Amino acid sequence: MRTDEIVVIGAGPYGLSISAHLRDMGVSHRIVGRPADTWRTRMPAGMNLKSEPYASDIAAPRAGYDVEAYSRVHGLEYVKRLGPVPLKTFVDYADWYVKELTPDVTDVTVTDVAPVDGGFRIAFADADPVLAKQVVIATGPLPYALMPAELSGLAPDLASHTSDHHQLDKFRGRRVAVIGAGQSALETVALLHEAGAEAMLIARRPEVSWLTPLPAELSPIAHIRQPTTKLCEGWKCVVWSTPELFRRLPQHIRLDKARTVLGPVGSWWLKDRVEGVVEVLAGHHVRAAQPVGDGIQLQLSGPKRSSVEVDHVMAGTGFRVDVTKLAFLSDDLRASIAELDGYPVLSRRCESSVPGLYFAGTHAAFSLGPAMRFLAGTHTTGRQIAQALASRRGRRSDYEAEPSRLASNETMPASRS
Repeated sequence: MRTDEIVVIGAGPYGLSISAHLRDMGVSHRIVGRPADTWRTRMPAGMNLKSEPYASDIAAPRAGYDVEAYSRVHGLEYVKRLGPVPLKTFVDYADWYVKELTPDVTDVTVTDVAPVDGGFRIAFADADPVLAKQVVIATGPLPYALMPAELSGLAPDLASHTSDHHQLDKFRGRRVAVIGAGQSALETVALLHEAGAEAMLIARRPEVSWLTPLPAELSPIAHIRQPTTKLCEGWKCVVWSTPELFRRLPQHIRLDKARTVLGPVGSWWLKDRVEGVVEVLAGHHVRAAQPVGDGIQLQLSGPKRSSVEVDHVMAGTGFRVDVTKLAFLSDDLRASIAELDGYPVLSRRCESSVPGLYFAGTHAAFSLGPAMRFLAGTHTTGRQIAQALASRRGRRSDYEAEPSRLASNETMPASRS
């Protein structure tokens, strides 16, 4: 059986960034997955990125591989602020990034990762198994799609998650309710309306919140008053984007901010496509749902409506990390991972309690900050994880070497099987 020093599982922005840094360092490794597949097939066609253009790039080992450089090379118009970047542009940019920096991605599907002496055994659905001394899990949030309990048990043709759809024109002429008040729900309901569906939004919050447009230019003084980070702008954003600062916060604050920073809220450029355009039932929540004829009846609690009947209901309720839901991890491996409220507990360089097993992206939001839910996090972990992988031989794991693994005075949580 072939043995690899390092295997990166997942070819989204985090996996690609780690691979690009390893390749630039001359470190042999294998990266498996389908490049930018979630963006390509699980996000609605016609959507725009929430992040500003200057923050919509994947961290690279050298300058010249951001969206601005891609636009310049391909003769596309580019503005640094007040985008937004269309999904198609980002996917094309990701393909260019792969071609230039990570051309050796292997498109195979991982079915099992199990601990063995000296590392891990990785099995694939469409290739021979391999052994690896170190593994990085960079598979993104899809396994953690959050469906309201009231919709559980309904057939897929009646209820789904926003991440289940790429083309929304199939709902043309149909009544569709979208549940949620975050960017995914708000943009999906706008795109459904624009695709010819009779769309409505149902949100628990008493009103929908929108981001304020950024100024087109910032003066030197404004940059001091409102520092710019890849995540957002302002001094709080510095904390959310800096793992060394975020890790000093109390545990309960980190858990809360890992999930709630920049949400639920819609982008400023989306507001005119929703308010006054589609029906918005703010302050309502779904109490129950049941099939009625070819559609579904939603029982509501709220000031305006007690029920609605639609052909389909779509949950734009986001994701909730629970590492125990990663089906390709063996039972023994899952039981060995120290976690807290679903998040794996990680070192600064994203190593878990299992030596040699790393987690990147949204998995790291509790340990390193909410920037890990966005492209911004590739800039604070891509190089660091690559360096940890390259230098790990002959030393203790990062996780064991840190004097306070949770960066707090609170008790280390027990692993959950």
